[in-house]
Amino acid sequence: MRIGLVIYGRLDTLTGGYLYDRFLAEALRGRGHQVEVVPLAWKPYARCLLDGLAHGPAALRDGREWELLLQDGLCHPSLVRINRRLRSGRRTAIVGIVHQVLCRQPRRRLINFVYGWVERSYLRTADGLLFTSRFTRDAARALIGRDAPPMQVAHPGGDRLGRIACERSILERSRRPGPLELLFVGNLSPVKGLDPLLENLSRLPHSMWRITVAGSLTADPGHVRRIRGLISSRGLESQVRLLGAVDGGSLRDVYAAAQVLAMPFAHEGFGIAALEAMAFGLPVIGSAAGGVREFVRHAENGFLVAARDPAAVRRHLEELHRNRDRLAAMGRAALTTFSAHPTWDQSMNRGCEFLEGLAAATHPHA
Repeated sequence: MRIGLVIYGRLDTLTGGYLYDRFLAEALRGRGHQVEVVPLAWKPYARCLLDGLAHGPAALRDGREWELLLQDGLCHPSLVRINRRLRSGRRTAIVGIVHQVLCRQPRRRLINFVYGWVERSYLRTADGLLFTSRFTRDAARALIGRDAPPMQVAHPGGDRLGRIACERSILERSRRPGPLELLFVGNLSPVKGLDPLLENLSRLPHSMWRITVAGSLTADPGHVRRIRGLISSRGLESQVRLLGAVDGGSLRDVYAAAQVLAMPFAHEGFGIAALEAMAFGLPVIGSAAGGVREFVRHAENGFLVAARDPAAVRRHLEELHRNRDRLAAMGRAALTTFSAHPTWDQSMNRGCEFLEGLAAATHPHA
């Protein structure tokens, strides 16, 4: 089967969404399909929308045909119009890979109204939708309303970096004296919520915590300047370590050295970093309003924090700092959760079967 994969920018970009797209492309190739990456130039949302409404991406207007056109859902402003033309010939099945629903993220109501109109229009042009979480699927289904296309959830895996060697390592690490070693993994942008986390941490005794931040410092330079200003104004220079983007063995070492993943204000469609952290026996402090609630069980393998209760972050950290046996028990529970979760291979095979079924329905005599 000839497949086009539409993305903004480069497929090797270091974010959870691109990671998912890469694993899916590799799984499809492993099943004998031809996958061609169709990169679109990334521009601000408004410019992508204007271009999309005017004429659509040139890469989709040059006569090439695919039996299946996979589209990263974040490209929706560029695709909302051209998809209607592509569907009119019924030669190509169009499937959106939906990592998150943008209009459900916290921002000004008017902006989300516009995002919602555009996203709804785009989602209705798809022959099928592949989701990274039930949370995102349900948000999209509510947005689309009636006559939603076929949907499938194929969760990301958490096994690409391996796992902690043994459970005893969790106990030894948890009982290590000194401040709690916190970890934050994600490119520094407003939706990841590092600034409210640092505001909360600044109210705790400095002897209680340190945090390592692993994520790009170039994705949103303005936001990074605000983060650096916050660190300086709160006197947190010795408490916060900004590593920049790390992956592979370096990220594995970062997970192994930490004691808690703390991302309670991140708006996550799924939260790959949280699942990878669990592979290394880290309890997760995450948001009660995001996709991590599908595998973070409150007070068992982590804590879920409501947006209106930021003080809960401090309460949970105080408890884990004081009660290291509880920290170890939650770490072991986190590892158990990871072990029961589908691997990347298992999830991507499920996604591939869904895509192959849609393509066969569109091309019954192929």
